[in-house]
Amino acid sequence: MNAKQFLNRLGLLILVGTAILGALTIAHSTMADGYELPPRGTEPSEMPLITNIPGGNMDGARLQVHALFSESWPWDEMHWQNVWTTIQWYDNAGVWRDVAGWQGGLDAIVQEDAGWVGTKEWWAGESNLGTGPFRWKIYQSAGGPLLVTSEPFYLPNLAGSTLILQPVLEPK
Repeated sequence: MNAKQFLNRLGLLILVGTAILGALTIAHSTMADGYELPPRGTEPSEMPLITNIPGGNMDGARLQVHALFSESWPWDEMHWQNVWTTIQWYDNAGVWRDVAGWQGGLDAIVQEDAGWVGTKEWWAGESNLGTGPFRWKIYQSAGGPLLVTSEPFYLPNLAGSTLILQPVLEPK
């Protein structure tokens, strides 16, 4: 290859690289602009507003579930990624209601001395501290069989604190 061919190929390579960088810049800048979450249903006004902000500021408290999978858990048929958690609150009419937006799959699974533990964390803002009662419900999957329901509990009273619930998950 002579010097002229080398310079032509180098120029073409620079041109193509610049075009690719330009396209990536345009694609990236249009991805986040003006993005809004879809609207959610309305909730009763007396229901505490709870948001999922793991690692958020310490003006609120964390609520964690550390769900121990039993030794009889059928890993080949029931995958931990399908396990579904929801929080319910007890309203003034004596009815347990799902907290809209405070539902979802497990965040992670870790191996501890006792076995495999699935984790989920939610954040409650300062205005919600001390409210309740609430309860966790954990299902085999979204819409699937119920695995466990926690005892009623209240959110922590102290900002910066963490409430940890530790149910055992038995297959149904």
